[in-house]
Formats: sequence, structure tokens, C-alpha cells
Amino acid sequence: MPYVNLGKTWQTDYDACMTHATQISAQVSASAKQLLDEFSTVSGIKKSRIVEDALWFYVRARQELPESAIVPARLVLSQRGATALEQSLAQPPQATPALVRLMRTLESPDEE
Repeated sequence: MPYVNLGKTWQTDYDACMTHATQISAQVSASAKQLLDEFSTVSGIKKSRIVEDALWFYVRARQELPESAIVPARLVLSQRGATALEQSLAQPPQATPALVRLMRTLESPDEE
């Protein structure tokens, strides 16, 4: 399996990469651990590979992309913001004429 070059020379043999491995420890939520366990089981990819890839991709993205391009994994809202969001979802505003025109120009997924 080839690896993406992320500023570090990757070898194509994962076991060769891991000959100089070191252990890290981190506290994660139970849901994050469950997600890792399930993905590893289903995909057959070792947890250490998933964690290492995720770490490299995350750090490189933060280094290379502007802050405005980063979408947070979690969004913390004030009580006021949460209430406003809840109301918008319960009663969405009417689409503007410009939005309606735009949506009519897009192909439906069935047409692809």
C-alpha cells in the first residue's frame, strides 16, 4: 500500500515504518474509542496505522490550509446560539429568489 508523502519519507512496507515506532498515550472519549475499534475491525487496518495517518493528515492540514478552511469536529454554542439554531431547524426561513434560481441550475443526483 503506497503512502502519501507528508513531509516525511514513507516506506511502502508498513512494518518497516514501524521498526522505529514509539508509544504515545492519549485520553479520548468513549465514542472516539468505539469509532476507532469499529473502523479497525471493519477495515482490517491496525489501530496504530489509523491513529498515525489521522495525526499526520490533521497536523499537515493545520499547517498548510488557512484557518478559514478548517471545519471543527465539534461546535460549541452559547445557550442563545443553540436556541436560535433549534428555531431555524424547526422553522427554516423561506428560500430567497436567488437561492431558488441557483438550485434550479444544479443537476439532480438522478441525472448524473
